[in-house]
Amino acid sequence: MSYELTMTKEGELLHVSAVGTRTFGTVISIIKDILEACTQHGTPKVLVDVRALEGRLNIADAFNIPSSEFPKIRDQSILRKGAIVDLKEFEQGYKFFENVAVNRGFNVRIFSDIDEAIAWLKN
Repeated sequence: MSYELTMTKEGELLHVSAVGTRTFGTVISIIKDILEACTQHGTPKVLVDVRALEGRLNIADAFNIPSSEFPKIRDQSILRKGAIVDLKEFEQGYKFFENVAVNRGFNVRIFSDIDEAIAWLKN
């Protein structure tokens, strides 16, 4: 699990940039780090830029992370709204991930355009 996060607080928004390798374990660790930072900084919204992560999640991981892992951490954080920015070429996979998360009650959207993600978070 090799990754690095850069975090910047901007009002009620935490902006996170991730660099490294995208695996099931890495994604789970990144989520936990983000939730801890949101709680520490009192930020209910997060923008996560994962465009620099190498690799892709397989379909099982894209289902299991929001389906089984998100509920374990849902009530442990102040986080209420999240936008993820990923590469356009991964759109089919991340839309599946987004659908699974939204169907389980999470307020998350995935974008390929960072400005659209920020605009959505500000609404």
